[in-house]
Amino acid sequence: MNGILKSSRWLRASVVLAIVLTLAGIAGAQTVIEPTPRVIPRPQRVESRGGEFVLGAASRIVLDRASERSRTTAGLINEELVRRRGAALRVEQWKGDSTISDGAIFIGSPVSAIGRKVLQERQGTMRPGMGDEGYFLDVSQRGIAIIAQSDRGQFYGVMSLLQLIRQRGEEFFVRGIAIDDFPQHAMRGISDDISRGQVSTLENFKSIIRFLARYKLNTYSPYIEDMFTSSKHSLIGKGRGALTPNELKELDAYAKNYFVDIVPIFQTLGHCENLLSIPEYAGYAEYPGGRTLNVSDEKTYTFLDEMIGELCTCFSASSLNMGADETRDVGLGASKDRVVTLGLPAVLAEHYRRVAKIIRKHGKKPMIYGDILLKNPEILSMIPKDITIVDWNYDPQYQYESQKIFRKAGFQVVVSPAIRNYRGPFLDHLNSFENIERFGRAGYEDKSIGLLISSWNDYGGEELRELNYYGYAWGAECAWNATNPEVVSFNKSFFTDFFGTDRTEPIQSVYTILASPANYYTWYELWRHPMLPFMPTVTPKNHSPVIMERLQSIKSTMPLVLSLIRDFEGSATLHKEQLSCLSFVARLNLWFAKKVETEETVRALSTWGPHSSQRDSVKSAIVSLCTGVIDDLSVLRPEFESLWNRTNKPEGLEYLLLRYDRQMAFWKEKIDEVNRGEFWVNPEIESSWIYHPDIVKEGKKAVQVQHAYFRKVVHLPTGVRSAKLQLIGDTYVRLSVNGHEVGDVFVRRSNSLSAEHKRIKLFEVGPFLDGPSAVITAEASEYSTTGSAGLNLYGEVQLNDGSFVTITSDSTWHVTTAPGSSWKDPSFDDSRWDHAVVKQYPYPVDRPDFKTNRLSWIEQ
Repeated sequence: MNGILKSSRWLRASVVLAIVLTLAGIAGAQTVIEPTPRVIPRPQRVESRGGEFVLGAASRIVLDRASERSRTTAGLINEELVRRRGAALRVEQWKGDSTISDGAIFIGSPVSAIGRKVLQERQGTMRPGMGDEGYFLDVSQRGIAIIAQSDRGQFYGVMSLLQLIRQRGEEFFVRGIAIDDFPQHAMRGISDDISRGQVSTLENFKSIIRFLARYKLNTYSPYIEDMFTSSKHSLIGKGRGALTPNELKELDAYAKNYFVDIVPIFQTLGHCENLLSIPEYAGYAEYPGGRTLNVSDEKTYTFLDEMIGELCTCFSASSLNMGADETRDVGLGASKDRVVTLGLPAVLAEHYRRVAKIIRKHGKKPMIYGDILLKNPEILSMIPKDITIVDWNYDPQYQYESQKIFRKAGFQVVVSPAIRNYRGPFLDHLNSFENIERFGRAGYEDKSIGLLISSWNDYGGEELRELNYYGYAWGAECAWNATNPEVVSFNKSFFTDFFGTDRTEPIQSVYTILASPANYYTWYELWRHPMLPFMPTVTPKNHSPVIMERLQSIKSTMPLVLSLIRDFEGSATLHKEQLSCLSFVARLNLWFAKKVETEETVRALSTWGPHSSQRDSVKSAIVSLCTGVIDDLSVLRPEFESLWNRTNKPEGLEYLLLRYDRQMAFWKEKIDEVNRGEFWVNPEIESSWIYHPDIVKEGKKAVQVQHAYFRKVVHLPTGVRSAKLQLIGDTYVRLSVNGHEVGDVFVRRSNSLSAEHKRIKLFEVGPFLDGPSAVITAEASEYSTTGSAGLNLYGEVQLNDGSFVTITSDSTWHVTTAPGSSWKDPSFDDSRWDHAVVKQYPYPVDRPDFKTNRLSWIEQ
C-alpha cells in the first residue's frame, strides 16, 4: 500500500510539474534562442552567410537543363509562393551564359558546365556522402543556388528551401545560409494501416505523399490485408473501401513525382481475419475462425500468386513486404501434423521461401516482418538472404539487440519503431519519440538500411490520423539524422513550418498537455458499458495515474487546451483544419471524465435509491445525469463523423458510429430501467459460458477440450410468434434447432473492429419451432493452445400472447466429446451425456436488447 501511495504522490507531482513547465514555457518563450535553420530534417552542416535574398518581381528560377522532372521540381517553389498568396516566378532554362545573373534561384548539377561554375563561385563542395540524395544549398543577397548530383537531390534541396522561405508583409525572403546535406538512413518512410480503420480518399493519400516528401521521407508502405480489389477475387475488400488498381496506379504515379516509393505490405500468412471471415474464403484458413492462411494447401499459393501478381502491376517500387507477422495460428489446425513432423521453423521457412519466390516472379524483392523469426531463429538459416527483414519494436528501450541478430545472420534490416497512435484518442508521443530516436540510432549503428515508422489503425482506427503528422516528422528527423536528432529545435521547426507561423508556443503546449500520461486513457475505457465496474488503464510501463487523478487532470487541463487552441487560431496560416481535430480530442476527453464520474454516481444512487425515502428524487437525479451524458455525446457524434469524412472514404465509419450509438443506448436503457422502478439491472448477459467438464475435473490436471458437442431440450408453450437466438463462440460454433442447421460463428478475437462485429450473430429460429419443445444443438471447436471449446447462447421466444420465454446457456445443458451420428435429431437420448460446466469468461459481455436490435458486445 505504501508503494501505491508513493507512486500516486509521485504521479501527482509529475503532472503538476509538467503543467507548470508548460505554462512557464509559454510565459518565457521570448528568451528561447531559436535554432538555425528551421528545416526538418535538420541539415548535416549549416553555415550562416548573413544578409538575405528577397524574392521580388524580377526573381526567376533558372534550370541547367529543361527536363520534365526539373520543371516539376521548380514548380513546387511556385506552388509554395502561391499557397502563401505570393506571385509565381518565371521558370527558364540556362541559355549558355558564362554565369547566372543576380536575382535567380538556380537549380543544377555539378556535372554541368554552369553547375560547376556556380558551385565554385559559392565555394561549395559535393561531399562523398551526398550520393543520390544529398544537395548543396547556398543563399546570398545575389540569389540562391541548389546543386545536387541527381534529380532527387535537387528535389530535397528545394524541400529545404521551401521551409526556409519567410514572409514579411507581402514580401518573401530567405536569410543567407549555406547547407551541405545528406541522409544517414537510405530508406526513410512510414507504414500506414488502411486495413483496420481509416482508408484515405485519393486526395488525402496524395496529401500524405506531399507531407512525406516535404520532410525527405522516401517510402510509403500502405498496409494491405484485404484492401485491394482483385479482378479474380471480387469478394475481397468488398464494402470495406478497398483500393482499386486504377487508384493505386494513380497514387504510385503521383508519388514518383515526389520521389516517394510506394512499397506495399501485403499480408501473406497472418492477420487475414477480414479476408477469412468471408464465408467463401473461410476454407483458406488454418482452421475455422483462424486468422492465418493454411500453409498446407496448394490453393493458398495459387491465391497468393494471383493477388501478388495483380498488386505488383500497380506499383513501380522494387520491393514488396509479405508481412507474415504475429502468425500464432500455424500448426493449430490443418498444418498440425506437418508441424509435429517437421517442426514449426521448417514449416514457416518453407512458406516464406515459396512466397518470396512468388514475389520475385512478379519482379519485386521480398521483405518480411521479423518478429516470428526472432521467436524461431532457426529460420534464419533456412531462408534466402535476399529477403529484407523489417524489425519492429514499439517500446522505448536503452538498448536494442534484435537488429544485431538479423545483421549477424547476413540479412539487410529495416528498423521499425511506431508512433503509438492506436490505443486512445491522442498519440503517446512521450514513449514513441524515445522509441523512434533510440531504435533509429541503434539500427543505423548496426548498418540497417532504413527506418520505417509504423502507424496502426487497431480497433477501427478511431484516432484521427491527421494528428499522426507530428510523429511522422520526428521519424523524418531521426531517419536523416540518426546519430544526433534534437527534439527542442525540431519542435520549433515543425510547428513553425506545419502551421505557418513563428508563434508556436500555444500549439506546442496543446500537444504537450494532450500527450501527458495524466490525460491518457484507452478506447476500451471510453466505450465500456457505464454500469460495469471501471477498468483501470494498464500502460506498458504500468505508470498510468489512478482514475481519480486522471479525471482531475483532464478537467483541469482540457479547458486550458481549448483556450490555447482558440488563441492560436489567429496565428496559424496553414493546416488550420487540424485545430478542429485537436479541439475534438479535448472535448472528447472532457466527455470521458464526465462519463466516468456520472457512472460512478449513478451506480451509487442505484444502490441507495430503492431504500431511500426520497425515491422519486433519486430517480429524477439519475435520469438527469444520464440525459446530460447522452446530450453531450450526441453533439460529439456528428462532429466526429464530419472530421472522418473530411479525409477518408466512408467505409469503416459505421463501426465507430455504432460505438457512439451503443454508448447512448446504454444510458437510455438505464433511464428506462429507473423509470420502470428498476434501480439496478445487471448489465452483463444472463447466459453463461459453458464447457465440457473435463476442463475442471477434480483429482487431475485440467485438460484442454478442443471439440465439444452441446445439447439442450427447451419446453415451450404453444403459439410461438418469433424466436431469436444470439450465439457467441471463441473460435467456431455451429448451431442447429430441431435438426435444422441455423448458422455458425467462426471469427476469432482480433485487432480488427470489422471482424469483431462478426463474432456475435443473431438468428431467427421461429420457423424451426413446430412443437411443444425445441432441441438446440451446437458443435464447438477451440484451436488455441490454452482455451477449450465453449459457447454462450442467449435467446428470447415471443409467444402469441406477447409474453417472452428466455433461453440461456447454463449447467443444465448436456455435453459430450463423442456425440454419435444422430445427436442432432430431436428424438436422440442424451441422458448419458455430462452436464456442461459454467466457467468465468475473461471479458465481460453486455446483455443484448432485442427490442432495439442491439446485440451483445464483448468488452475488454
